[in-house]
Amino acid sequence: MADSGITVSKDKAMQKLAEDTVDAIRSTFDVPLNYRPVHAKGQLVKGTFTPSKDASKISKAPIFSNPSTPLVMRYSTDTGFKDLPDNGENGSRGFAIRFMLSKNESGHPNFDIVTNNAYGFIVSTGEEFLEQFKAMKAGKMDEFLENRPHAKYFQANQAPAHSYSFATEQWHGIHAFKFINGEGKERFFRWRIVPWQGVMKHSKEDAQKQSKNYQFDDLEWRLTHNKPIKYRLLAQLAEEDDPTTDSTKVWPETNEFADMGEIVIDKLWSFDEGTPPGEELKKIFYNPYPHDIEGIDASDDPLIAVRDVVYQLSGGVRRGHNDLPAQQAVR
Repeated sequence: MADSGITVSKDKAMQKLAEDTVDAIRSTFDVPLNYRPVHAKGQLVKGTFTPSKDASKISKAPIFSNPSTPLVMRYSTDTGFKDLPDNGENGSRGFAIRFMLSKNESGHPNFDIVTNNAYGFIVSTGEEFLEQFKAMKAGKMDEFLENRPHAKYFQANQAPAHSYSFATEQWHGIHAFKFINGEGKERFFRWRIVPWQGVMKHSKEDAQKQSKNYQFDDLEWRLTHNKPIKYRLLAQLAEEDDPTTDSTKVWPETNEFADMGEIVIDKLWSFDEGTPPGEELKKIFYNPYPHDIEGIDASDDPLIAVRDVVYQLSGGVRRGHNDLPAQQAVR
């Protein structure tokens, strides 16, 4: 990574940590340079966000005052294995959303939400995140977990089960962010995306009976048979004593949830589209840091800043290899 020529952060320690992290992840999974180092298997889709009537009172972000906003989203499986089976041991999935505030899908200004189906997160700092992948590579995850009680608890109790479908999956934001409304009032929150159909999960045994690509096959069938997927975008609002700088600390489910609007997904976005075909799709990388939007700001969670640099580095490397053939989960 050091010879890639990509410098994202002026903070040399942050740049080095991000470079080491991307290198460690790619090495762990032996990921081709034209694929994402984690969540390598995925599918881009398109849709629309429509805000709730009261969302603009909570945040002055334009996505809550505009009548609607086009979306480019990506469903994905965990790890850097681009052929990870949907019915395997790993039930972790990702869902990233780009709110199209410009006409350029892969550029700026746009706003992203990055979520997964786990509840909470396994570590709280970038340094621990790097150590996790070093432990995976060295075959020392048991030792890593023994030395970190929360990580061990997370693996045993908060790792996600396999959903029936992406349409029946609930998604969680890892970090706390901050809303700012038109009057300057601030409120910390975490994203929550809830399926209209309700959450439905397989047991581990039943998941193994499904086909290798069952979740992405279901996604393709729905979106090619006029069966849109719908979610409510919620914000879990922080109470006074809720921690906002530690992604491992979940908040009480008794907290207030604000309804921010509806997400509707109605189209697959395939690599045979565009001129040249697939170019814009290959350029897209999502970023959890809210760079280009007013009314939503980052908290002081240290992991957000690290992920910001990691995602930009990784995306830059991938864009440098866009001439190589790539595939999505729906082929």
